[in-house]
Amino acid sequence: MHEPLRTPPRNTSAKRRIRLLFGALCLVLLPVVATSGPGGLGPQTAYAAGGEGSEVTVSGTGEFADLKVTVGQTRNLVGQVVKISWTGGKPTVSDTAYSADYLQIMQCWGDEPTGPGADQCQFGGSSALGAGAGSQAGAYTNTRQLNYGTGLQDAEHQPLPPATPSGISYAPFRAVGGDPVSPGNWNEFYDVNSTNEVPYARTNARGAGEVWFEAQTAVEAPGLGCGSAVTGPQGAVGGRGCWLVIVPRGEKEVDGSPYTAQSGGQLQSSPLSPANWKQRIVVPLGFEPLGSYCPIGAEERGTLGSEMAAEAVTRWQPALCQTGGKAIYGYAQVPDETARVKLLSGTPGLVFLGRPAPADPVRKPVYAPVALSGITIGFFIESQAGFQAPAEVRARNGTRLGALRLTPRLVAKLLTESYQDGNSRFAESTAKNPANLGHDPEFMRHNPGYAGLDFGGKLGDALVPQPLADTTRQLWEWVGRDPAAREFLDGTPDNAGAHGDASYAGMAVNPNYRGLALPLDTFPKSDPYCQPFPLEHPESPLCIQDKHPYATDMHAAARAASRGDTLARTSWDATATPPTYKKDPPQPAGSRAVLAVTDTATADRYGLVRAELLNAGGAFVAPEPAALIAAANARKAGADGISSPDPAAADPAAYPLTVLTYAATVPADLTGAEGRDYGAMLAYAAGPGQTPGVSAGSLPHGYAPLPEALRAQTRAAAQKVSTEAGRKPAPEPTAPAPDPGTAGGTPSGTGGPAAGGSGPAGTGTSGIGASTAGAGSAAGGAAAAGPAAAPPGASATATGAAGASGATGTSGAPAAQAAGTTPDWAVGAIRNVLLICLVVGALAAFAGPVLPRFLPGALLRLRSLRGAAGGAAAASGGPADLPADWATHKKAGPRDWSPPDPD
Repeated sequence: MHEPLRTPPRNTSAKRRIRLLFGALCLVLLPVVATSGPGGLGPQTAYAAGGEGSEVTVSGTGEFADLKVTVGQTRNLVGQVVKISWTGGKPTVSDTAYSADYLQIMQCWGDEPTGPGADQCQFGGSSALGAGAGSQAGAYTNTRQLNYGTGLQDAEHQPLPPATPSGISYAPFRAVGGDPVSPGNWNEFYDVNSTNEVPYARTNARGAGEVWFEAQTAVEAPGLGCGSAVTGPQGAVGGRGCWLVIVPRGEKEVDGSPYTAQSGGQLQSSPLSPANWKQRIVVPLGFEPLGSYCPIGAEERGTLGSEMAAEAVTRWQPALCQTGGKAIYGYAQVPDETARVKLLSGTPGLVFLGRPAPADPVRKPVYAPVALSGITIGFFIESQAGFQAPAEVRARNGTRLGALRLTPRLVAKLLTESYQDGNSRFAESTAKNPANLGHDPEFMRHNPGYAGLDFGGKLGDALVPQPLADTTRQLWEWVGRDPAAREFLDGTPDNAGAHGDASYAGMAVNPNYRGLALPLDTFPKSDPYCQPFPLEHPESPLCIQDKHPYATDMHAAARAASRGDTLARTSWDATATPPTYKKDPPQPAGSRAVLAVTDTATADRYGLVRAELLNAGGAFVAPEPAALIAAANARKAGADGISSPDPAAADPAAYPLTVLTYAATVPADLTGAEGRDYGAMLAYAAGPGQTPGVSAGSLPHGYAPLPEALRAQTRAAAQKVSTEAGRKPAPEPTAPAPDPGTAGGTPSGTGGPAAGGSGPAGTGTSGIGASTAGAGSAAGGAAAAGPAAAPPGASATATGAAGASGATGTSGAPAAQAAGTTPDWAVGAIRNVLLICLVVGALAAFAGPVLPRFLPGALLRLRSLRGAAGGAAAASGGPADLPADWATHKKAGPRDWSPPDPD
C-alpha cells in the first residue's frame, strides 16, 4: 500500500504560501525594475555604421586574378551588416542552384598577420538545412567535412583530422578562448540559427555580385571573440580584430576534375579543403572594443527611454565620456510610458521620448530635440521566379530587390493577419484572400517590378516589436487617417466601397480585426486559429504566436530580417522535454523574403532596404534625410516646446512616419553636478552629435541632422538644465479641495480625481479606486477634465470613460483602449520593488525562525492595548477584535491562527 499523504502543520503551510507569494511577486516584477532605472543596461558599446574611409578592395590570385572584392567597411565595426560586392567573376552556373562559379564567405579569428587558418573560421552551421542546403549545391559544399570517398581526393594530400566513430573527418573548429569544441559541422559556439556564414553567393551574368554580410562581435559569436577588449603595448584598450575570408569557387574540384564530372554536375567539396583554402581572399576587420571604454571612477549619469534614440546615444557615449566632465552616460532602453513615469518621479535623470509627459502642477520638464529619424518597413527580399516566369526574370534569381512601395491599406493588410501567409492557409478567416503581397493585385499595381516572382509562404506579414511604444501608435495613426485603409479595416473589401478598385482581389480584413479602433500602441495578434495535428501531437496545435511571433524590439526585428529569419517556431521536436515547437532556421540564401517594422537607423545598421510609403500628398517617399527634415518642418507646435507629427501634412516631399525624439528632464529635481553633466550631453547632441559620420561621437546613418531651429532649442535647454538644476520652484497656491459629493464622488472608484483634473497623485492620473479612468493617463497627455459636478449617482463606467479618453490623448478612443495601461502610481511603486525584495528577503532569512515564536504574542499585546484604549475587551474574555473562539487556537509553541479543522 502507498503511505498516505501527510498534511503539513498549518503554520508551516501558511508560511510557505507567504514565502512563495512574495518570491513570485519579486520574480515577476524584477524584469520591470531592471528596465525601469538608468542602470538597467549600463553603458553600451558604440559602433560606426557606414564605412567612409575604411572601404577595401582586394583581388584574387591564380585563376581568380580578375576577381576584385570590395568590402564596404572594415573598421569601427560592431554587430552590423557590411556590404560586400565584386566584379570580374564568372557567372554562376545555373540560375536556380549553385553548381559552380560562386563565392563562399565566412568570418574568422586569428592573431597572425597573414590571416586565419581554416580551424579558426565559423562555417558549416548552414548544413543543418541539408547537404548543399537541400539540392541547391553539392553535398559537402556547406560543411566542414574533408573526406569525400575514394572518388574525390584533395590534391594537396594533407593528413586528414582524426575521424569520428562514423568515419567522417571534419575540419576542427578552434575557439578563441581555447575551450574544447565538439567535432562536426556545428558546435557549442554556433549553429544554423546563429552562424553568419554565406555558403553561396551568386555572380550574375555581368560577372558581378553583392551580399550583405553580418559582422559579428563576441556577443553574437563567442567562439570568434571579435571586439573583445584587448590592451595594447601603450595601455590603450582596443577591440580584438578578426578576418573576413572569401573562398572563390571555380569550375574545378580539389583533384583538378571538372564539376561536370561530379555527382549531379555540381562541385562537391568543402571550402575548407586545403586545395580550395589556398584560393582564399582575406580582409582584416577592426572592431570597436566591447565593454567599458570610459575613464574608471568617472561619475555615472543614467539615461533611459525610447528605442528611437538607441543608435544615436550608443554612438555618442564614447565621445561624451572623453570630453567635458568625462561623465559616463549609461543608457537603458525602456517603453515610452516608463520614461514618462521616470521623468515625473522626482529622480528624472535624462529620458528620451517622442510624446510629452502629462501636465504636472509641480514638476516642469524641459524638452530638447536630439534625434530625427523615422519608422520604416525594412525588407530583405531576393528575387524568386515563379514556374512560368520568363528567362529574364529567372536570370535575376537570388539577387536582392531594392524597391518596395506600400500604401496604408497594404500595411493594414500586413498587420491584421489578412493574407493567408500572414495567418495560416488552413484558417477559414482568410481563406478567400490572396496568399501574400506577391498575389495581391493592389500590391502589384504599385510594384510592377515584382511581376513573375513567387514568394510561397512568405511576405504575408512583417516582424513587429512586442513592447508598447509611441512609434507603434504613430504608425497606426498614419494607417487610420487614410480613407482606403480605414474603409478596409471597417470590413469593406478592397474592390468595393468609395476607395476600392474593381480590378483588385476583393480582399477583406481578417474578421477578427473588423472595426479595429485606432490608434493602438501595440500590434495585436487576434486570430485565434490554431492548426491541429490530431495524429502526431493532438494536444499541441500550431498557433499564431509560434508561426508569426513577436520580435523583442525593433532592433531584434531588423537583425532577424537581415538574416532571413522570421523567428517562427513550426518544427515539432518530439525529443524535447517537454516536446515543443523549435525555432526554424533562417531562409536559405537566394530565397529570403522578410519584412520588419523597425527604425531607420537600425535598418541602416543591418543593411535593410527601406520601403517607400504613401504620404498625404499622394507621393511615395523613402525615409531619406531630406524627407525626414521636410516632415519635421511640417510638425504641429505644442506646449513646452514639444511638437507632434502631422500625418495629414500635404508636403509631397515629407516622409509620413518621421519621428522626432526629445531628451527631457526636470532641472529642479537634479543636483547641480547632474545638471552640468546632462546639460553637457544636450550641448553635445546639438553640436558634434549632429555631424553624420562613422567615428565614435558622430551621427549614425539613418538619422537626419537636426535643422538649425531645433538645435537652437536644444542648446537653450542645455543652458537651462545646467544653470537651473536644483532650484525648487515656489509652491503654487492650491485651490480648496472640492466637496467629494459633487466634484468626483468618493474614493470607492465611482468618480473623483481619476475622471479628470488633479487627483491624489497630483498629476491627473488615477486616484485609488479609480483604476479604469486613471490607467494610461501618461500615454498621451494629461487626463481630460471630468464633469464640473458629477451627479451623486453617476456611474463608474461613464466616469472611467472620460478619464480614459483623456488618458490616451484622443477624445474618440474607447475607454477600453486605455484601461489596460499601468497608472503612474503603480509603476512608481514598482520602481522600489527590488530594494524591498532584498531588504525583506534579508529580514526573513534572519528573523524567520524567531518571528513565529514572538510575533503572535506581540500582536496579542498590541491588540490588548488597543482594546484597553477603546473600551473593554470582547465578551469572550479575549483581546479586542479577535474571533470569539480565539482561546480554541491558543496552543503551546508557535501560534496558528487558521480556522480549526471541521469535524
